[in-house]
Amino acid sequence: MSSEFRVYPHHLLFDWDGEFIGHVQDRFAEEVQTDPEPAKILDRVRFRARNVGHHETDAKLLSPIFDWVVLEEAIDVLEDLDLSAIMGHFMDFLEAIRDPPVDNVEFTALYLHLDDANEELIDQSDPVTFYFEDQDLVHTSVSLEREPDVYVTISPLTRPFACDHAFRDLIVHQFKCQIRDLYYRQGGQPPEQYQVDGVGIHDTGITPFKCQSI
Repeated sequence: MSSEFRVYPHHLLFDWDGEFIGHVQDRFAEEVQTDPEPAKILDRVRFRARNVGHHETDAKLLSPIFDWVVLEEAIDVLEDLDLSAIMGHFMDFLEAIRDPPVDNVEFTALYLHLDDANEELIDQSDPVTFYFEDQDLVHTSVSLEREPDVYVTISPLTRPFACDHAFRDLIVHQFKCQIRDLYYRQGGQPPEQYQVDGVGIHDTGITPFKCQSI
């Protein structure tokens, strides 16, 4: 498949399992660059090509957690939850944020499973606490029977929350921040509804669109 970087065509090859095989561009090769910026640009080009291939062919090139379409569907699912369902799915998560099992907490995560049509929230993991230990970011144990469809991360709360629609909206906002960062990761400006403030994907290598060189 091909992707355009400025005026130069790029050809990126993936196998059907989504594994990157190679990249060809006559005027731009990562191995001959001494500036780190071209490597960042190449990473954006690869991710954009992976998105195009995933959504426009039968190839499965993206994990659901890196697919903003799945995140958008998850937002629709959460916005339809009634109070009873919100409490059933997220009470343990909120309690883990309020009273974490460890010190030096960076954020608490929850991994969510949707049905095959991405129209219903069917299950969630136990809360997972990410924390610093001797300057290393580590986490409490987690057991997943299958790959999650989406995940949410919430930093320690600065104001009290009940397990109600306000907490659900906080989770939805975090999904929107993730979608924003996925657009940034491919060198694109997110749609207006996703131009929001907040922590999205916990990856220090993601650069906001206005700060990118392309």
